[in-house]
Amino acid sequence: KQKWTNAELQKLYRMEIKSRHTLIQAEERGEIPKAIREQRGSTSVRVWNLEQLPLIGAKYGFLKKPAKQIVICVYTPKGGVLKTATSGNIARMLALNGINTLVIPLDFQKSLTNFLYPIPSFESLKETQEYIAKERSLGLYHHLYHEVSLDTIIKKTSIPTLDIIPETPDLIALEKSLRAENRREYIFLDLIHEKLKKYDVIIFDNAPSWSMLTECSLTAANNVISPLGCDFETLQALGENFIHIENFRKKMRLSWDNNLIIPTLLEKNNVSQDVYEVYQ
Repeated sequence: KQKWTNAELQKLYRMEIKSRHTLIQAEERGEIPKAIREQRGSTSVRVWNLEQLPLIGAKYGFLKKPAKQIVICVYTPKGGVLKTATSGNIARMLALNGINTLVIPLDFQKSLTNFLYPIPSFESLKETQEYIAKERSLGLYHHLYHEVSLDTIIKKTSIPTLDIIPETPDLIALEKSLRAENRREYIFLDLIHEKLKKYDVIIFDNAPSWSMLTECSLTAANNVISPLGCDFETLQALGENFIHIENFRKKMRLSWDNNLIIPTLLEKNNVSQDVYEVYQ
C-alpha cells in the first residue's frame, strides 16, 4: 500500500481514542509531513505517501525507539509456520513507527528478501537476470570475506526506516567459511558492535534448521523469537531442538532479555487447540 488516508493512519497507529482531526492539526502546525490532495469522485481527500509514514509514526505510533539497541534472532526448527511472515511484519511494524530497523535474513530460500525487497517486473528474463546480478549478487559473505563495503550490500526498502542485507546464494559459502574461524560464534556480534550501531533494531531471520548461521545470530541477539505452528508435527519437532538451544545458551553463557514463543496457524480443531495449550 503506497498511499494512506487520515482514517487509515488512525487505524494503523491505533489512534482511535484521539480526534480524527489530530493528524490534520499536526500537519497544519508542521509537526508531520504535508499530505497531498487526491481527488476521489467529487471529494478531495488528504493522503500521505508510504515514505512519509515513519515521520508520522515517530510522533503518533504505538511503538517508541528503544533505550538500547535490540537484536532479535527469529528461529524455528520447522518450516511452514509463518516464521518469515512474522519476521517481515515485525520489521515493517517497527519501521512504520519510525524505528530504524535492519533485517539480515539467513534463509537460503530468500523468502524474506523477496517480501521486503522484491524484484521489479521486467519484460524479459535477461533484464531480470541483469537486475539480480547488479542488486542481489553481493551479500554478507562478500563483506565479511571479500572487503565489500556495508554501504554496497545494505539495500533500502520502500520504507525509509527499513533496510535489508539481501540473501544471496553465497550464504552457503558463508556457512562453510565460518567453520574455519576461531571465534566463529561471535562474528555477527562483532559486526553489530563495530559497524551497525546506527540501527535501533536488527532482526536475524534464520532458516528452519540448525546451522552455524543460527549459532552466530543466537550469540548476537538479546531477544529470541520462535513462531510455532499449532499442529502436531511442529510440536514433535520442538523437544530436542529446544534442549539444543538451551544447551547452546548455557555453553556460550548467553543472557537474552526475552525468549518468546509466538503461536501461529491456530485452528478450531481439537489437536490444534491442545497444542496451543501445551505452548501456553
